[in-house]
Amino acid sequence: MTEAPDAAALLDLTNEAVVVVDDRGSFRYLNAAIEGVLGFEPSELVGRDAFALVHPDDGPRIRAIFERAVADGSVPNEPFEYRCRTADGDWIWVRSELFPPEETGVEGNVLRARDVTEEVESRRRLETIVSKSPDVLWMFDADWSELLFVNESVEEVFELTVGELRADPRRFLEVVHADDRPRVERAMARLSAGETTRIDYRIEPSDGEMRWLRVPGEPVFDDDEEVIAVSGFARDVTDEYRRNRQLTVMDNLLRHTIRNDMNVVSGIAERIADRTSDELAADAETVRRVAGDLLETAEKQRDVIDLLGEDGSPRPTPVEPIVSEAIGRVRTRDPNAEFDVSCASEATALAIPELGHAIGELVENAVEHAESPPTVHIEVTDDEDHVEIAVRDTCPPIPVEQRRVITDEWEMDRLRHTVGMGLWLVYWIAERSGGELAFDTHRNGNVVTLTVPSARGEATSEPADPVNRLRIERGRRDGIAPE
Repeated sequence: MTEAPDAAALLDLTNEAVVVVDDRGSFRYLNAAIEGVLGFEPSELVGRDAFALVHPDDGPRIRAIFERAVADGSVPNEPFEYRCRTADGDWIWVRSELFPPEETGVEGNVLRARDVTEEVESRRRLETIVSKSPDVLWMFDADWSELLFVNESVEEVFELTVGELRADPRRFLEVVHADDRPRVERAMARLSAGETTRIDYRIEPSDGEMRWLRVPGEPVFDDDEEVIAVSGFARDVTDEYRRNRQLTVMDNLLRHTIRNDMNVVSGIAERIADRTSDELAADAETVRRVAGDLLETAEKQRDVIDLLGEDGSPRPTPVEPIVSEAIGRVRTRDPNAEFDVSCASEATALAIPELGHAIGELVENAVEHAESPPTVHIEVTDDEDHVEIAVRDTCPPIPVEQRRVITDEWEMDRLRHTVGMGLWLVYWIAERSGGELAFDTHRNGNVVTLTVPSARGEATSEPADPVNRLRIERGRRDGIAPE
């Protein structure tokens, strides 16, 4: 009769560590694989406290599992992970299963363990990446009734906690813009039906700032090709939409404003050719004026394109010197202009270097468009959170269509377009500095307020030269300024 193989010899041939501990938690038996896992010879550990090798942060949890198994034989349904100290003093991750005597017939509690350090560290790196991602990564069951996973970015983007979304998986729809909600729900239905989707939509969190999200989604299938889950991510693409809007403005200005002015120039030129010399003087002056305006608009358009191509970041910029230089520059052209200035000496903006160009544009507009000797009031305040530069003029009211399209109240399209390239330049300087541009009117003119973050108290690491930067760049590209 064939003799039965020795069980201990067979256990020593396995790659997984198998140990037996008594009810006090002391090692009674360890197979040979323990040396490959922890680096100890089995004989070194027999009789020692098994919990002495468990990491202090994991010890209470593992001891609680063991004590429940000893008390009533209850063990976790799934393997559990914890850190163990090796013979070299390092820590490795171990995945174990616990079998009480009732299941094995062995006198003692059997644990099966293997080294999963590489797997755990890889998973934790992935978890770190997911947790730090600004995108909202999500997975729901096939009918959107259960949240299976979402990272913490959901709180930043949708202003919903993970717990709130888990309690009501469709609650994110409350933040979706009402006009886009039906489209989002149709995309959800397509995903549940097994179709890959990609949709852009708007959300309106409680801060009131509308944002655009891009959300690609993928269905998850089982082996029978049934949809068992839907997954994807939501990415904030608001800046992309703003950029596209800027390009739309540029396209309209180039195709409409400049083209229309060129038509005026062409028409006047034709009339000059057909008229007597007595009429030439007035027409020639009109040609000169329109051509001058066209050239000025083209130069500002080039400045805008330069600005949109810049990657400069906001920096601390004292405001008082910028205001003084803008006023001095205007006075050289119009000595009759009067200025009333109130500027906090410590006012320091956190803005891109082109802030000086924006302030100069507002001051120049206030003088250039005045119908009588201009009087310009400039007030600069700094409340440590924001710097406000308010320019009050005596000019005709800025057309409402210009004010509303710049402040996002109107969408620009081919049937409704505006001039005012200078105001667009000011707007984009404010927007790229994290600020805003606002308009108001008073009985005799306008108040244009440029607001940017304050940097009062921060060190100015390098002197800013914001007033002349775009002019220097213009000179360089035209070959009349040094590098």
